[in-house]
Amino acid sequence: MKGLTTFLLLGVVAIMQAQPATNAPTPPPRNPSDVISIFGESYSNISNINYNPNWGQSGMVNTAYDPGTGNLVMAYTNFNYQGTDFAGNPQNASAMEFVHIDIWTSNATVVKFTPIDNSGMGPSEVLVDVPLVSGGWSSVDLPKSAFTGMSWNSVFQLKFDGQAGVTPSNIYLDNIYFWKNPAAPGTDATLSDLQVNGATIPGFAPSAYNYSYGVPGGDPVPQITSAVTNDPNATITSITQASGIPGDGIVKVKAANGLDTATYIISYFYSSPTNPAPAPTNMNVISMFSDAYTNVNVDTWNTVWSQATYVEDTIAGNPTKKYTNVGFNGIETTTEPIDASGMTYLHMDIWTPNVTTFNMKLVSFLGDGFQGPNGDSEANLNFTPKIGEWTQLHIPLADFTNAGLTSLDDLNQYIFTSSTPFGSGILFLDNMYFTTEIVDVEDVEDAKRKIAFYPNPAASGGNISTTADVVRVEIFKLNGQQVLMANTSTLNLQGLGAGVYIVKITDAKGKIHTEKLIVN
Repeated sequence: MKGLTTFLLLGVVAIMQAQPATNAPTPPPRNPSDVISIFGESYSNISNINYNPNWGQSGMVNTAYDPGTGNLVMAYTNFNYQGTDFAGNPQNASAMEFVHIDIWTSNATVVKFTPIDNSGMGPSEVLVDVPLVSGGWSSVDLPKSAFTGMSWNSVFQLKFDGQAGVTPSNIYLDNIYFWKNPAAPGTDATLSDLQVNGATIPGFAPSAYNYSYGVPGGDPVPQITSAVTNDPNATITSITQASGIPGDGIVKVKAANGLDTATYIISYFYSSPTNPAPAPTNMNVISMFSDAYTNVNVDTWNTVWSQATYVEDTIAGNPTKKYTNVGFNGIETTTEPIDASGMTYLHMDIWTPNVTTFNMKLVSFLGDGFQGPNGDSEANLNFTPKIGEWTQLHIPLADFTNAGLTSLDDLNQYIFTSSTPFGSGILFLDNMYFTTEIVDVEDVEDAKRKIAFYPNPAASGGNISTTADVVRVEIFKLNGQQVLMANTSTLNLQGLGAGVYIVKITDAKGKIHTEKLIVN
């Protein structure tokens, strides 16, 4: 009996020892410009962090585990792998020299770690072994050089991976941060703050010298309004404002020693279109999203497993889907699957300032639900969008079937990917529909020649005028009924009610241009 009691007591002690009861070593004081903190209580952590994104992992995350000391650590229980996501606040850690991790475990045998970078410079991730101490804290500083080839220009995720060892396991983490050694006195030429239009630029870090700054389409050129040095004895030698978009705003700094310098460059780009997508004129359609047609039911435009941020936007009065931080995004019609077997094309209008490789996937559940007895069928196609203007994708459905899609009569998922760059793509979407008709070439030519009318939106009873000489201007309701017509470049909208119309313009060469008109 005594032996059994001793065994049970030892078992209880072993269980109690399976969790940390002490704090990790306290990090030393550091200048804010020398550290980017992701988790811990010693430094200010960056904002907008998701410590438990859904990556299909087996474990659970507790960001407020107290080992009994009052200092909170992060617990990964039932751990196989785990991510941390801050895609909405990516960090330029290129000037950092190390990443620090405090880790405690009693049963993990192998834990690997990598930052994940979506800048497109070098590999996006490189897994590196984290030294472990069984039953104790291991305080680790991994040098940037260990992550061979990584730039750390835009770190937006972290990953811990234990799959090469015992799984599942339990690990405890504290003090996760990037850091660098401080500059010698008098050599610091960094800024503590850099503001555009009165606000600190997104993602600012003293050690990050290059920034991409998105400007809504049609907005004026932003202005650098403040630049503050970390060292009060350093000097701002010049501030050069951008002359246009695209363009660069530049701040030059000289350290107190008069020798060391730094140059901060803000590259402005239009992050959204100025004008809406061209108005579609196809008639035989199954529309998922377009204010030119009646749309079918779509369950979601941003599935829970998507890696993208989604909002409803409006471009010049025209409803548009906006996606940012795009890695991949799922759209679903699982409640009412689409039968596109009688259609011949998938049409999408997309606008992007930075996606150079766009992937589109169609998924059929083959009539019996996700992963039913019939299995699922899917196919991917890649495209190269135009940058900074609307791209009309009019994709033959035969291209999908030739790529492996076996059925078009039970389409449930529509998944697009920003392959380049992954995780930081910006994409606007309009006029997504299936049709039997070829793309309206005249619409494409309209966009190239930019013959349109103004104002748009327009007031009922007001005038619209074309941007070039024309032979005829006609206005139609969305059902095809003509409601107004003129043989001049100016047309009065008297009697036209509020709503959306199609304007058909015949130019002097007999070419037809169509555009949506919004009447208020």
